[in-house]
Amino acid sequence: MRISRFKIQFFLFSATLITLLPLTSVAASSWSQEPAWARQDNTPTPSRRSLPREKTPKTSPFAPGSNNVAIEVGQVFLMGDLATNYEDNLGVRLHYTYGVSDMFGFDSSLGYSNHSEGRYSMTSLLTGLRTNLTWFDRVIPYAVFGLGFYKPSIEINETSSVSQVLFGLHLGPGVDLQITDELFFGASLSFHDVFGATKRTANGIQELGGTYTDFLVHAGYSF
Repeated sequence: MRISRFKIQFFLFSATLITLLPLTSVAASSWSQEPAWARQDNTPTPSRRSLPREKTPKTSPFAPGSNNVAIEVGQVFLMGDLATNYEDNLGVRLHYTYGVSDMFGFDSSLGYSNHSEGRYSMTSLLTGLRTNLTWFDRVIPYAVFGLGFYKPSIEINETSSVSQVLFGLHLGPGVDLQITDELFFGASLSFHDVFGATKRTANGIQELGGTYTDFLVHAGYSF
């Protein structure tokens, strides 16, 4: 299987991005070495007799032990043969991230997009590793790499279609903005490579799989 020049450039760009961004956080003095939720307040604490006992504050987005749910909407850009035969369209995704540590999180999502008035559609169930590259006040740039299952569906005619569950990988950068202790907003750019397969149909051999890129914005809740 030949690997296109674009794929090679994309993987090299992503690897370079993941390698360099943590280094820039060390070099830039304005970038914090710890998240906002982990910083301690140095103001004097009133005596226990003067104020009632306060409850422990809730966890913040992507902190260790946090559960983060988001809804994502954006554009899906088909590539290669898919771009030749079908049109780009909007896609949606339901996202869940569990904060494992300050740097890492478990990432999963369920997505769907429909193209060319239903002639082609893609359903995805993905898992992966989220890496928080650094912390800048309430802004959190990150990168995600993972594997997953993809189910492309291609319309053969008005009464039949062909589909198959395929294996693939995804990776890309993103950024989140912590709005409150529970709410966050962000955007992500992801590249998807769905491993190819062929199926025999009444109209001949049909190729499944391919590559695409999506740019999605999201809003989420942390608990």
